[in-house]
Amino acid sequence: MKYNLIILLVATTLAAIPTKVTNCMADPKVVFTSATFSVQPAKGVDETITLYGSANQHAELSNVLLKAKWNGVESFEDNYPEDEVYDKGDPVTYSHTQNFPTYTPSGKIVCQFWFQNAKGANFACAEISFLV
Repeated sequence: MKYNLIILLVATTLAAIPTKVTNCMADPKVVFTSATFSVQPAKGVDETITLYGSANQHAELSNVLLKAKWNGVESFEDNYPEDEVYDKGDPVTYSHTQNFPTYTPSGKIVCQFWFQNAKGANFACAEISFLV
């Protein structure tokens, strides 16, 4: 019985938590179909958000622009350089780890991940939201 409980606890701890993803631009070159959290979103915890999708067209990723809103107010924006090439039909997985400090006010967080080429043009966007 103890062995089964330990396996259940480990499996629950390591399991990804699914969340809804929305594509936030028209005619994207990459369409995201699902997303997961590594842990339940909380203050003071490293959270890995993973996006899953597929490429509709050839795309070269040079940067991901992360924009976050807290209760509808723009609160965070940062760039994350990347170097990936996707061809039509390729599976696309993107992971980003973020820590929400313990002083983060409680509320709804909406994150948009804008996928950009070397010229800074957006070719895909994924949006997720959660409460902290």
